Amino acid sequence: MRIPLETLQDAEAFMLKLPEADRIRRCSKLYSAEPHLSGDLAHAERIRDLWISYGISSKLVRYDVLQNTPTCSSLSLYSEDGNVTFVAGLEEPVIPEDPTSSPSNGFRPFHGFSANGKVCAELVYANFGTIEDFRLLAAKGISVKDKIVICKYSKIFRGLKVRAAEKYGAAGVIIYSDPQEDGEWTQKNGHLPYPDGPARHPYSVQRGSVDYFSIAVGDPTTPGYPSLPGKGTERKDPGGAIPKIPSLPISYADALPFLKALNGLGWSPDEIGGSDGDWKGELDGVDYFTGPSKVEVTLESYGHYEYTPIYNVIGTIEGTSDELIVMGNHHDSWSCGAVDPVSGSAAMNELVRGLGRLVEMGWKNERTMPVSFILASWDDEEYGLLGSTEWVEENAKMLSKHCVAYLNVDGATNGGSIFGGTGSPLLGSILRSVATLIPSPTSSNKTAYDDWLASYQLSNPDAKVPHLELMGTGSDYTAFFDHLGIPSMDFRFSGKSSSVFHYHSNYDSFYWMEKFGDPDFKKHTMISQAWGVLAVRLANSKILPFEAAEYASTLEKYASRLSAQDKLKLDTKPLEESISRFKSAAKKLDDLNASVSARLNDDDGPVFELSKDIAKINQKLRSIEPGFIIDEGLPGRKWFKHIVFAPGLWLGYGGVVFPGILEALDSGDEKEAHRWVSKIAAAVDAVTNSL
Repeated sequence: MRIPLETLQDAEAFMLKLPEADRIRRCSKLYSAEPHLSGDLAHAERIRDLWISYGISSKLVRYDVLQNTPTCSSLSLYSEDGNVTFVAGLEEPVIPEDPTSSPSNGFRPFHGFSANGKVCAELVYANFGTIEDFRLLAAKGISVKDKIVICKYSKIFRGLKVRAAEKYGAAGVIIYSDPQEDGEWTQKNGHLPYPDGPARHPYSVQRGSVDYFSIAVGDPTTPGYPSLPGKGTERKDPGGAIPKIPSLPISYADALPFLKALNGLGWSPDEIGGSDGDWKGELDGVDYFTGPSKVEVTLESYGHYEYTPIYNVIGTIEGTSDELIVMGNHHDSWSCGAVDPVSGSAAMNELVRGLGRLVEMGWKNERTMPVSFILASWDDEEYGLLGSTEWVEENAKMLSKHCVAYLNVDGATNGGSIFGGTGSPLLGSILRSVATLIPSPTSSNKTAYDDWLASYQLSNPDAKVPHLELMGTGSDYTAFFDHLGIPSMDFRFSGKSSSVFHYHSNYDSFYWMEKFGDPDFKKHTMISQAWGVLAVRLANSKILPFEAAEYASTLEKYASRLSAQDKLKLDTKPLEESISRFKSAAKKLDDLNASVSARLNDDDGPVFELSKDIAKINQKLRSIEPGFIIDEGLPGRKWFKHIVFAPGLWLGYGGVVFPGILEALDSGDEKEAHRWVSKIAAAVDAVTNSL
């Protein structure tokens, strides 16, 4: 069978039909049968060899990067007379029903890139550990200087909790998962804990890196350049990119005695206030007072730091032009990771199999300048996106010149059933279009698009279509988007699940996936379908399916919010006027795109007569995203170079628009804020002129 070269629809139909749930299930079970810590050569080789068997030329690419592995840790609570009253177990107990839940499967609970040390100090509760929480503590006269801070997971990236604590002088940090973040699925609401029910297991622990994601990603000793093997690579002091104080993750069962030791001391949740009123969690017997405690806590965390090899798997499908699309998922995990990353890895293997079959059957990329594919299974994502970042830094010139887009799937589903994603506004329209081809995993007469729109309208009631959420950081799109300005997207099924997802826990397992997450592996299969259609559509569309006006509308929306919320009476008129001009030019470009596309579709040509128009439109569309990259980078974090989109400095996972302005306003520097208004307005005008 050969795929007719003139019909994109045939290639898309094939990629919709090919993924098999049984294959994905078998891959999920195989990959999640054991942990695949960063640097797992055997696992990388297995992925490479599978891709080769699918007809994809594949190789391993090695980097030598800094990382730590845990050697010893402890956490103890003392009485007022100095006797030990409680020692945290710091271990997730085995669950007989869950074959991979043994504590030996993966690292014991620890934080990647935590500082080594042993500290003994009084305890202070800092809510979610946001910078606002620490500011509020200080305003209420509660000092964390030389104290050990205990705070909840959620809201912001864990490394920024440690960074904020360090900024305010804390000696160490304890982070635990409170049922407060679990919504409906809590024991208080009558649900049994895992494995008998959907509530969180009391001893579940979230491992993870505490490097400073919003400052820089990748190997912290090689900022901006690759960590190549050998002695020739210059290593720099990682200070400023990783913590200087020790930290530990613990379960809420282990957190209880420490939190109870604060009852009645300091400020209560009602007294401390706060804008969200979220200081009170949901643990019985805990009053969530700030402290400080009258007793001391000893926190000990040590790890072995060394440079170790990691291995990316890079597959290539050669086109006939120098344009390319990169697609990726990571293969390393903290434990067995049936969701993170195996759900994405299993879906990606079916994507690779499908592309291999298309090539075998005679399919060729059909844009005016046919596109190549690079398929990437990244290593060492978990410590701080090291595998993808080092590869991007090594190939920066090639990617900046030739890469059309990057499509990422970190995990296919965390148990949720709502399709959607984060990414550049340029890619919103193509994901919406593809979502209409994917059936709803929950409703036989609906599509994934219908579910996405209904969910999006709950928080955006006036929206006519769903949009991509802002791209922060936390997965392998970061170097492509924030460092090079390549349009990027990460998509998945998320939203309300039928169970708590035990993120970065030993209970992120195949057993959980089959029982709660995706029992029939339908959502895994649908992600593979969507990925495949996105790939062939981007490669085969003679005109890039980007929407310039959506980019301008996004900037317009956030500029108006900036003006409305500004406390310094910032003059945003120059920015608003530049965005208005951009919006007008973007609409004209989209109209031209539609007109030329209609002529192509009416009678399948004349391609030759329209070739100059096609090339012109594509060049203009490709100029938008990199037009917002600045060489000097953002203030205090020069690795991040996107002038309008960035991870929030104190958010990490969450993205913000106009970071330079927001950070100046946050620090009360009106002059700097005005400078950034002018700077961004000039960049917007430059992009407009390129259109």
